[in-house]
Amino acid sequence: MSNQDNLIITVESLGIRRSERWLFRDLNFQLTHGEVIQVVGQNGAGKTSLLRSLCGLLPHAEGSINWCEIDDNPCLPIFLGHLPAVKPELSVLENLLYHPLAGKFFSEDTIEKAIDEVLLSAYVDTPARHLSAGQTRRVGLARLLLSETNCWVLDEPFTSLDVEGCAWLEQKISEFAKRGGAVLLTSHQPVHLAESPRLLEIKPTEMSEC
Repeated sequence: MSNQDNLIITVESLGIRRSERWLFRDLNFQLTHGEVIQVVGQNGAGKTSLLRSLCGLLPHAEGSINWCEIDDNPCLPIFLGHLPAVKPELSVLENLLYHPLAGKFFSEDTIEKAIDEVLLSAYVDTPARHLSAGQTRRVGLARLLLSETNCWVLDEPFTSLDVEGCAWLEQKISEFAKRGGAVLLTSHQPVHLAESPRLLEIKPTEMSEC
């Protein structure tokens, strides 16, 4: 596989601004199969804005974001953000059953296997409003296990997880990358993976108007 075939995403001269202020400009990087990139930078530098922009959830002001095609199909990443995207009135099972990933629904058996893997099998029928913050986070993580994408975009995925949960997620990220998946993530805590992630530092521009 050539380096070009190995690409997941190419970002060139990217700039994002908030209101009348640039968060950052002229950001360039590539993400390849089997690679994990940890986005780092001071608070307010634009880490979350970068991830949301890459997934089409936030417009960028300049530059380009090019997702590569896999077997003539565009790469569609899965995004896990600060908010768990869990409806409190629905049960754990219902949140996953009625939430399609890339337009695809999954059987109850498949979903229950994912629920079991995130250690929520005792809460399958429990309304999400009765879950702890860490358990709610695990519902979101179950979506990673169900997704068939080759790219995970994770914004502070370890939030609310206990030590056991963090270790489990680190293992899943390592396994995903070993299978050829690619991961972009932010984290305020050290990330311990089988292969150390490549660091991408977001350096804020000077406080200038657009």
